[in-house]
Amino acid sequence: MAHPFRRTLYSFLVVAATGASLWQAWQSYENQPLLSSTTKTPQGPQSELPHTVTAEPIAYTLQNKKLYLTFDSGTNWQQVPATMAEFFGGEYATANSNELLPDSYLLTQSRSGFLIIKEEQLVWLETKDQGASWQEYPIADVSYGLRFRQIQFLDDDFAVCVLSGGRVMGQEGAEVLLSHDAGKTWPEAPATGLGNGMLVTDAGFISPEVGFVSRKNQLYVTQDGGNNFSLATVTVPEKYEKIFVWPEAPYLEGDKLYLRVNQGDAGDYAGGLVKGLFESTDQGKTFTFVRELTEQEVAQ
Repeated sequence: MAHPFRRTLYSFLVVAATGASLWQAWQSYENQPLLSSTTKTPQGPQSELPHTVTAEPIAYTLQNKKLYLTFDSGTNWQQVPATMAEFFGGEYATANSNELLPDSYLLTQSRSGFLIIKEEQLVWLETKDQGASWQEYPIADVSYGLRFRQIQFLDDDFAVCVLSGGRVMGQEGAEVLLSHDAGKTWPEAPATGLGNGMLVTDAGFISPEVGFVSRKNQLYVTQDGGNNFSLATVTVPEKYEKIFVWPEAPYLEGDKLYLRVNQGDAGDYAGGLVKGLFESTDQGKTFTFVRELTEQEVAQ
């Protein structure tokens, strides 16, 4: 069964005009079956293939309105079977027009893939044989309002996809989908408490149970696998209250859970790149200040 990306842009526009609540604007589509498919890698003219050496063994490049992938630092390149419109569908903004959104793709020797929009569906396009063949696994029905998209594989079987969209007046809806079969099917988590709100800026799970969604100056945490979300408490020292304002997705370092809080869009403290480091001892319910991270530490 489908797990539709509800609350479309068109619904939001209607609600904005009528004055109804944003939450009521996220209308549900009728469930439809989402079917996977397999695609062979297209073989274009050799003259079109990139002649680029890369620092990393696995890398992608965008050339001639096509996306190419290498598994050997650029010795050989192959075209990924999707169009630029599919890679860059929805509301899409990156600092560099030749870059995909961070965490909207995965590059490893055993599994590589990309989130694409195809026929109004968000699809996970994946290869497990280094590009010899590609599989398409539909994730959700989406509309023109899709903005944030992020996919994360925690192990061979469990994966998380966080979506947001339908932006109107700085508000949007969010959705969490979980896969327990290596990305083949994507049931939607209830995500009670997440609803609609400020724009999603980051997301990440540290286990199948514990995950986070950042919405500008708010950090939401789930400890039951996405069933329920609540606001985490981030205690910022008075000195930094107006400096460190946007929490990023928490991360594990060893057995400790850390959070970096950046300065947002308009930060100018110490050049705007310095961040605050916070630590949690209760699986992300609360975070306390540890220290200021230098620009050099942030860049590492």
